[in-house]
Amino acid sequence: MMKEVVFGDRLSYDNILYIGDEARACLSVMEDFSNRLGEIELKYQEWFSTRSVKNKPANHDKLQYHIHYHFEGGIAAFKFRDDDELPYYIQRECLLACRDLAEEQLYYAS
Repeated sequence: MMKEVVFGDRLSYDNILYIGDEARACLSVMEDFSNRLGEIELKYQEWFSTRSVKNKPANHDKLQYHIHYHFEGGIAAFKFRDDDELPYYIQRECLLACRDLAEEQLYYAS
């Protein structure tokens, strides 16, 4: 059973949130990422609040509506829809938040 993965000096995938087989650790990372997405959404509140969404419970757009999670073989990752209208600068901040989380995991694992 896999307990940890050894990485090189740098992660090559900015969208991988977690690698491992411990559900509690994965959930903790997902919660942390969600909090960071909330901070990004607050930072760009004007962009989100001016957009309406269909078939969603909120009256305005939310960053979480643009994020899709994928779980497979001990890997948790996220991506944006191919046709997503989320501006590049917001997408980039999400990728940086993910990379920072992954680097923190590596730091605390060592």
